[in-house]
Amino acid sequence: MKKYVMIIVCLLCSLWWAVASAQSVNVSGHGMNYDEAERDALRNAIEQAVGTMVDSTALVKNGILLNDEIYKFSKGYITNYQVIDKRWLEDGLYEVNILADVDTNPNSKLMNELTRLGIINRQLRDPKIAVIIPEYHIRAKIPDPAGETAVINKLIEAGFSRIVYAEGMRDTIGKLDYLTNQDMQNIANNLNVDILVVGEAFSEGVGDVSKFIGNGRGRNTGILSCNARLEAKIFIAKTGQIISANGTYGKAADVTEFIAGKKALNNAGEKMGDYIVEKLLNYGSGNKQNIELKVITTDYNKVNMVNNALQNIRGVNSARVNSYDEGTATIDIKYSGTPQNIYNQLIQNINCNLKLQQITYNTLTIVVY
Repeated sequence: MKKYVMIIVCLLCSLWWAVASAQSVNVSGHGMNYDEAERDALRNAIEQAVGTMVDSTALVKNGILLNDEIYKFSKGYITNYQVIDKRWLEDGLYEVNILADVDTNPNSKLMNELTRLGIINRQLRDPKIAVIIPEYHIRAKIPDPAGETAVINKLIEAGFSRIVYAEGMRDTIGKLDYLTNQDMQNIANNLNVDILVVGEAFSEGVGDVSKFIGNGRGRNTGILSCNARLEAKIFIAKTGQIISANGTYGKAADVTEFIAGKKALNNAGEKMGDYIVEKLLNYGSGNKQNIELKVITTDYNKVNMVNNALQNIRGVNSARVNSYDEGTATIDIKYSGTPQNIYNQLIQNINCNLKLQQITYNTLTIVVY
């Protein structure tokens, strides 16, 4: 019998986008003369670009901060602009229309400033994730779904810290083939999420393992084998766009078919978890930012240990020791997650003691001993 799986992955804002190296915007500015109108147009270009990266709530909440720290220095965030039109208006104001390239590169000054000010960091780097996986084997519903647990564990291992459980949805999801984009939108609206990963799975017994040994005519061993398969599609809720689809298989054996089925579902869930994590990290990979890690230790070998561990953390594009002076090393990291996620991953992957000393939006200081 089939089991139905729904994995709901939500981002609190609509920030997980594929960022191009520059965003071209066409805007107009007004003033008492050409210079004033040009400055106004440049400011409007930055406002428009920021508006596509920051949700409306954050824009209102941080309006004064954006004005004082970003908009006043708008020209510094524009790589190039061309004046398309300029003219006097009937009301006595001068109008300038420009086509501007706003630098929205992940490591650009604009992105770093928005991150430093805390306007985009949490939403961009640590999405809110909910996982719902109702499970069935043959004709019995499985308590404590193994596939759901496996996917959650994979997400946590990858550094996703904002996991939300929505168990009430398990019994309300129909077959994957029958779910429409409107169904996806309704689910997203009800749960206040931005991204849905929806799927279905089944597990079934395939008999005694003796069937698969030698010529398949041996005596029964009393060990039963089960197979499982999961299928999933990742939807962007606001557009209905499918960014990925995949199916994974799992096999397992045990003295009871029920436990064998649960193990098979777990194995399939782990594979699906790896796949989902990889796709989500790749989907957000355009937003990798610079993080500065300071490692305080008197043993330089521990600096190398930390740097080597960083290379194996998912989402880390690069990690390089920049300096070491009087017991403090500085490591420059390009990463799509938060400094807190890096610290959590280091604790799990380094065989020595770590102490968190300081953490900000773009910096992390640890003591290694």
